[in-house]
Amino acid sequence: MRALLRMAATAVAGAALYYAGLVNSIVILRPERPGAIAVVVAIAAAIVVLVAAVRGTGRGDALTPPAHVRLHRAVWLLASVMALVSLAWISDVPRQRSWDWTPYHNDAIALDDCAARLVLEGRDPYSSLDIFDCYARLGIGADRTTPLRLGEFASVAVYPTDDQLDAAWDLRAREGGNVEFVSRPSYPALSFLLIIPFVVLGWDTNRLYVLCLIAAMALVVLRTPIGLRPFMLTAVLGATSLAAFTVSGSADLLYVLPLAAAWLWRERRWSALAYGVAAATKQLAWFFAPFYLIAVVTTHGWREGLRRAATSAAVFLVANLPFILAHPRDWVEGVTTPLSDPMFPRGAGLIFLGTNGGLPLLPSNAYLALEGLCALACLVVAWRSRRTSPELGVVLALVPLFFAWRSLFSYFFLIPLFAAVAVARMPLGDLTPERAQAAGALTLFALPVRRLALVSRRRAA
Repeated sequence: MRALLRMAATAVAGAALYYAGLVNSIVILRPERPGAIAVVVAIAAAIVVLVAAVRGTGRGDALTPPAHVRLHRAVWLLASVMALVSLAWISDVPRQRSWDWTPYHNDAIALDDCAARLVLEGRDPYSSLDIFDCYARLGIGADRTTPLRLGEFASVAVYPTDDQLDAAWDLRAREGGNVEFVSRPSYPALSFLLIIPFVVLGWDTNRLYVLCLIAAMALVVLRTPIGLRPFMLTAVLGATSLAAFTVSGSADLLYVLPLAAAWLWRERRWSALAYGVAAATKQLAWFFAPFYLIAVVTTHGWREGLRRAATSAAVFLVANLPFILAHPRDWVEGVTTPLSDPMFPRGAGLIFLGTNGGLPLLPSNAYLALEGLCALACLVVAWRSRRTSPELGVVLALVPLFFAWRSLFSYFFLIPLFAAVAVARMPLGDLTPERAQAAGALTLFALPVRRLALVSRRRAA
């Protein structure tokens, strides 16, 4: 059944991204290890699978039988096994991990935490955050920073070694004049305003991010037809990259949750408010703006599209206005850090072949050109297929980052969730347990299927 195949494809792509992410981490830590080519190919293949999974309208797909039942069963068996892996990752959240002794897994989490504390003190983090004071209080060091190609690192070709990072860190902590490390909040204001309650209570914000992932999964399942819900739940859990790399430390779920809600219910006007929250949290949400507007304009017209754009812009402005008015230059420099600061090439996309895959490293402008061309191509495809594949845009939005100078793995591991969002919106029709069994579909939640189907029939009666 095509509906089940779409969900299974989401799980398979997420499983591939899970293993690609593990290899990516190993190669970055141990550059002498092979694997860069495998990572790039796996991510590209996962993107292709997810694009294929959300093509078409999906109308009535739940009634279309699969061509190969045994293969279908094998794919769902894989999804079920990988779902158990995800549950194992999620169950590990309360425990302290020997492989990472601190909850501040990266500078995004650390700087947001310090920024939230500065807000509680009545200070503007865009103008007053000091990374050395922040990291000293958190007990972390240079390995949790984003280095820049300036100062002590100006002559470094690919990326500073740990020794170089530590030496520059000690120098600037002692003498001041930091230019080597990103040292200010580099995201819109909601990235740290939303975590203030957790900071006040002294709770690990990583748990908030996991809760956001669980909530996003729940919204996807809720939007799915009742008979397909157990399979959708198995699929989003089977996409192991979602749970594994959220638990490992990712603040991206703060923008992903409202973005998922905005796309799932984009027929509602309040979806513009949800998208505004996402855009006011992290710049990655901005990549979805044209695709969201294309979808809205297609079904509701240009006037409604402009109204939604104005609503989202208003939410963004309200969230950031106090900081814009207080220190406009600092706010602009902070929010534009990913674009304006001279960062090192880094990532798991095409750039990985140049930094760790043995291929020549092209000039940064070459990657920028490829990224721009891909973005243009994705927009053209989304516009031309806006009626035949209305959900395609939510998967295409982040594809250009595969070609970027900075194509961090964190940009890609959540794409299976966006694909699940797209599939959940499709008019797939419903599925009976008998049809699912005949199709060879497997799920960890097979028992509730019959009960849910029975409830659905009673409601229909």
